[in-house]
Amino acid sequence: MTEKLLEKLKMNDRKAQQEFYNRFSVMMFRLVYRYVSNEQDAGSIVNLSFFRIFSHISGFEYSGENALYAWIKKIAVNESLMFLRRKVSFCELDDEPEGDTPDICTNENALDAEDCYRLIRKLPEDLRSVFNLHAIDGFSHKEIALQLGIKESSSRVYLTRARKFLRDYLNQKSI
Repeated sequence: MTEKLLEKLKMNDRKAQQEFYNRFSVMMFRLVYRYVSNEQDAGSIVNLSFFRIFSHISGFEYSGENALYAWIKKIAVNESLMFLRRKVSFCELDDEPEGDTPDICTNENALDAEDCYRLIRKLPEDLRSVFNLHAIDGFSHKEIALQLGIKESSSRVYLTRARKFLRDYLNQKSI
């Protein structure tokens, strides 16, 4: 079914575009909303992402659902980061990061997914962006540094500060 849908998309079929949008918009919104601070911005970024997908679908080679999800995710994350680079100043940070701390939402004593999602939303945008890129989406510090125009060491500091913020918040709330 997905291959047929993609073929229709490549022919600019409006019904196929609507079906594709209906199928992936919620997933994309949740992904984008992890990065930006309000729903209106997230909605705009999702729409830009779909525009980019529909504009470049002819160059996409389908090799399975996972490849499609990865491509969609990459476009949505890139659009989110472009938005954030215009809005948020990412600085070079020279603090020495603390020892590595496990991520609250990835260990076996983790909160459930919805609690993690709400908790991550409490981070300031700069910390949230790096935390999402590294801890949730699996980007390396080198990749994050390239995406945000900062040094790898700054990416590590942002991540350390995000983890500390989350840890302090949980301790304060006695969770």
